[in-house]
Amino acid sequence: HLDEQDAHAMATYLKSLPQSDPRSRGVAPPLTEEVDKLLARGGDIYKTLCEDCHGNLGQGRPNAYPALADNRGVTLASPVNAIRSILYGGYAPVTINNPRPYGMPPFAQILRDEEIALVLSYIRNSWGNRGSLVTAIEVDRSRKGAQ
Repeated sequence: HLDEQDAHAMATYLKSLPQSDPRSRGVAPPLTEEVDKLLARGGDIYKTLCEDCHGNLGQGRPNAYPALADNRGVTLASPVNAIRSILYGGYAPVTINNPRPYGMPPFAQILRDEEIALVLSYIRNSWGNRGSLVTAIEVDRSRKGAQ
């Protein structure tokens, strides 16, 4: 299902990601009152835009929407992949056996950088996940294609 142009686009994207140990996780913040307030704001965004697909406990839906709870990709030290997933969405390829695949809609035109940072910080620190907070600056850099 992959033509040469798609393979080139994937290679270009992968080369654009910052290099890091794939097993490393972001350093979780101490749970202060200020951090709790930020995570609560992110939780409100999650409840409005994400919960229907990914579940109230981040459990996802098998064969449709990935679980976010206990998802290593969510808590990697670099949040770039998760940021870009929220910004640009993604869909599985259309195949004979899967003519209308479920997918993640893009939120780049719907959410501001701060809102993406809040919801991703919430996801990275909920349901047993522990990861660093995401900043609006990191989202802005991803939006512009910088590392």
